[in-house]
Amino acid sequence: MSVYYPPIQEHEDLIRAALRVIEGTHYGRPEDPHADAEQQYGQEQLALAARALVEAVNVKPADEQPVGWSRTTGEGVA
Repeated sequence: MSVYYPPIQEHEDLIRAALRVIEGTHYGRPEDPHADAEQQYGQEQLALAARALVEAVNVKPADEQPVGWSRTTGEGVA
């Protein structure tokens, strides 16, 4: 068993998108006429970044994926 290292670019993109959503949700200015559009766009970017990270992890060899990642073995399935 090896140590899991996330795909760097996809991992960073996901963090960046999550921070964008947090910024819009918690620190956005209500008087900004584009705040709603920015929030929606940020949420869409977060979903796309999450999908990209999942796809990047899925193509890694099984021993380079997080423990419990594969559902075929029954590990990590609630």
